[in-house]
Amino acid sequence: EVYSVGFDLYLRLLNDAGARLTASKDYKAETEVLLELEYTGFVPDSYVQNPQTKMEIYKKIAAVKTKAELDALEGDLCDRFGPVPDEVFSLLSIAQVRIMCRALVIVSLKEKSGVVRVEFGDMAKVQIDKVLRLIQSSAGKVKLDPTHPEQLLLETGSIGLKEKAAFILEKLESLV
Repeated sequence: EVYSVGFDLYLRLLNDAGARLTASKDYKAETEVLLELEYTGFVPDSYVQNPQTKMEIYKKIAAVKTKAELDALEGDLCDRFGPVPDEVFSLLSIAQVRIMCRALVIVSLKEKSGVVRVEFGDMAKVQIDKVLRLIQSSAGKVKLDPTHPEQLLLETGSIGLKEKAAFILEKLESLV
């Protein structure tokens, strides 16, 4: 549980610090997305036994920046170790959510009691018509937080891991 988020953040901070040390004056830190979702992902021993190989997989997942890179990584995992189990699929889904959040300038995605709070870092970059269309077509499952207008609330309820990831991604993709 902690590894999927904690390790990811650790690697990003480490890479960020290294880039700052070697970069020119034009260096600009990439905005980190805070993900607090009530589901976890990991690489089970039944899929990959070697601890060093597992760490390499975690590092590769953490380094993914585009959907194409993520798809290539999933293909590589399937080629090397066989079909991806649900636990690894969850890790890949978290990476996909993070990619989508960066594209939408979302600074945090926090889930609590079946509601995902989506906080935008720059509302000027959000297309309001797409947000309104999403709210209208969601049958009450998506709404703006009246006390925090820069936050969108997604009601996931108690759906399973794969369904939750698909639900969040579908809603975020409609805003791109």
